[in-house]
Amino acid sequence: MRLLKPPFVLLFAASLLFTACMHDVINDPNAAKTDTTFIVAPPIGGAGSSPLASDTVCFNTEILPLYSSYCGSAGCHDISSHKEGVILTDYSRIMKGIKAKQPNNSAYFTIIGHGMPPKNSPQLTTTHIATIKKWIEQGALNTQCANVCDTTVFTYTGAVQTIISNNCGGCHGSKPGTANIYLGDYASTKAYITSNTTLFLNSINYKASTASKNMPQSGKMVACKITQIEKWIKNGYPQ
Repeated sequence: MRLLKPPFVLLFAASLLFTACMHDVINDPNAAKTDTTFIVAPPIGGAGSSPLASDTVCFNTEILPLYSSYCGSAGCHDISSHKEGVILTDYSRIMKGIKAKQPNNSAYFTIIGHGMPPKNSPQLTTTHIATIKKWIEQGALNTQCANVCDTTVFTYTGAVQTIISNNCGGCHGSKPGTANIYLGDYASTKAYITSNTTLFLNSINYKASTASKNMPQSGKMVACKITQIEKWIKNGYPQ
């Protein structure tokens, strides 16, 4: 005679299977998958957001611009040049030299300041390096964020300086700058934009006459950062 399994036995077995699966995922050393995107819902750091969300380093707005600008520019590790076979302009390629939660074992992190970027090129700041380290420690996830800034703050020291440094510094952060465009300090940035306002705004809004003039080359900045720059210009470049 065939015995029927009591319902509670089946439920217990199912719960064990589910727990085992969850355990495997949580402890997977390769948890950062190159085909997975983690959306961090806005507002980041705004009212009602959790401390964890506000502390999350966003790959698309904080990490990718640094690698693309300081390492993945033309002639170095962009798709066209790919020096030494290395490309640092997208998540999956950057992850080839990053070990999630292990900054000291991540080749594309430990080399910063030791050959990358080259000594004659603009260098990543201590703040930049700390941000990359924190991102790796958080799991080196492909975090994508949209509303990551306060558009009521648009002074140079309060917002614009950091935006320019993160997104443009690798090419235009040291004199004379690529294409003789230097954006490494307040006076130079103001002078250039004042003389080239339409060109500059079209570039950051990805409306340039040719695609190669759209900036930054890593991809269009999120809307709130563009708004901060536009407000800075419109209000007379407050310092």
